[in-house]
Amino acid sequence: MFEFFIFAFVTAITPGPNNSMLMASSLKFGKKASIPHFLGIWLGFTFLFFVGGFALSFIPIKIFDYLQYVGYAVITYIAFKVATTTTSISKEKIEKPFTFIQACLFQWINPKGVVMAVSGLTAFNITSNQGALVYFAILPFCVGAWLFLGESLQNTLKKSALFARVVYVSLGLSMVASLLLA
Repeated sequence: MFEFFIFAFVTAITPGPNNSMLMASSLKFGKKASIPHFLGIWLGFTFLFFVGGFALSFIPIKIFDYLQYVGYAVITYIAFKVATTTTSISKEKIEKPFTFIQACLFQWINPKGVVMAVSGLTAFNITSNQGALVYFAILPFCVGAWLFLGESLQNTLKKSALFARVVYVSLGLSMVASLLLA
């Protein structure tokens, strides 16, 4: 079980679509406005892990292939939107952070999340209940670090449009790079 805890911590703290999008959200909208997104990742992924353990034996492998391609397309699109985020405040186009439901549903097409769940359940000989409990315990700290990091960079980004552009492009690229691991 300790080995799985290490696996879960590393996979949850490293850059990926969830962490990059949450950091971008807290950069742009602040920590408070991004809390529903944070909660959606935390509870949505825990639910994916829990339900995924039961569903894996009933879902044909071909479905996962299609789900993977849909996930790639969605993440590439979101990465593009993050990388091209405007660095100035515009009244014409008001964007909003992910809602709780959007973040929960995103877990089901997030290739890194699905791979984490499938590989965790199959490689470590744990039950979906055990895995979900471990992720439920560690996700607030791992994902929360990205939420706080984003907000802590807000003032710096407001002062330098170039640095803001570099951060947003880096976040977008890290999302695309995470697809190479899936």
